[in-house]
Amino acid sequence: MITDADIKKMKAVFVTKDDMKAFVTKDDIKSLSNRFDTKFSTKEELKQENGILNKKIDVSIREVLDFISETKSDIMKELNDFRNEMRDINRNSQSVLNNHESRISQLEYVRKSS
Repeated sequence: MITDADIKKMKAVFVTKDDMKAFVTKDDIKSLSNRFDTKFSTKEELKQENGILNKKIDVSIREVLDFISETKSDIMKELNDFRNEMRDINRNSQSVLNNHESRISQLEYVRKSS
């Protein structure tokens, strides 16, 4: 036979009805459902939405990477064009500088000779 002492021990070990009142009851969930006037998503619906979102994210990331790749190509082309232009300017400047050095040398030679 179960004694009062046994019941007190069980109350200390197991959850009682009074302890569970702190948690949500079926009536609470029903009232929430009626109040929001919507149903809650199931695991399958959430998995499906997750798959759709992942696909959208993948597409967006690919678009960003393509844009970066195209922009990088354009920037590299512009840099190469600029580099070639600077080489031409440097060659022309060097040619003019060499010409001036040659003329200065000739003038110095003529001056020394006279």
